[in-house]
Amino acid sequence: MKKLTIILFLILFSFTNKVNAQNPQAIFLENLESFERLSKNENESISLNMVYEARKFLIDITGITYKMEKPFDMPVFPPDKTIKKWRSWFEKNKDLLYYDEKEKEVKVRKK
Repeated sequence: MKKLTIILFLILFSFTNKVNAQNPQAIFLENLESFERLSKNENESISLNMVYEARKFLIDITGITYKMEKPFDMPVFPPDKTIKKWRSWFEKNKDLLYYDEKEKEVKVRKK
């Protein structure tokens, strides 16, 4: 009986992770909130690679980009106004996000 309970728990856990991994709104928010926490100087264990990936994801999905503050700055971390624009875009368009099973990525439906 104990083995059956463990097996059922593992199946449920696996299913829950798959559903959450394919939730486009959750994926978007995960990327956005990492920048929001960093902008508030909250301790965040996020690598530079993760920052690049989150930045690329948000720009690709929203089409909202930004310029470097100074010519020699790395265009990694967006200004606060860009983070706010991404948040606003999400609030207006979250229902258009979907997870493309074939390409295994988040996409935006045409309006």
